[in-house]
Amino acid sequence: MRYIFLLILIGGSIGVFTKFVRPMYLNVQELKKEVTDTGGSLSTAGRIKKERDDLIAKYQSISKANLDSLLTLLPDSVNNIRLIIQINALANKNNLSTLRGVDYQTSDNKNKTTQSGEPEKAYGEFIVSFQTTGQYSNFLTFLSDLESNLRLVDITNVEFTSANPSSSTSLANVMNYKITLKTYWLKQ
Repeated sequence: MRYIFLLILIGGSIGVFTKFVRPMYLNVQELKKEVTDTGGSLSTAGRIKKERDDLIAKYQSISKANLDSLLTLLPDSVNNIRLIIQINALANKNNLSTLRGVDYQTSDNKNKTTQSGEPEKAYGEFIVSFQTTGQYSNFLTFLSDLESNLRLVDITNVEFTSANPSSSTSLANVMNYKITLKTYWLKQ
């Protein structure tokens, strides 16, 4: 009888273990794994928060004048009128005629992908073409001023012709210039 009681006790222990203890043990193991994963996520979140706070502190340490310069260099919108006015002012400063025949186009492919499946660039391009008239030396100075201007521009095309082919030598240095340039703006 003693052996039967021991066998029943061992069988009951095995039954209780498989029915109750083992599922609870497996559940505890899964919870431990979740706690470990969550701890890793919290660690990552803490690191990201620290980096964000450092970036905010760096941004706030930049002076207002420098921030304005950065916005001029790479603005967050096209602002085509302001750009054309600025270029016209440079032309007038260098004794070139007022801009005429101004044409522009904006490329804004926000949230689109290229045909190769790559995401679009984080910046847009603004292409401006215009005509002006003046002496060649003034035109070179204008290009130099445009180059040293804070706004980032790439001159993509320059065409020039004589302003008056039948003129005397006093007007011989006057030329018509057609300029195409590209500038950039940061998409938000």
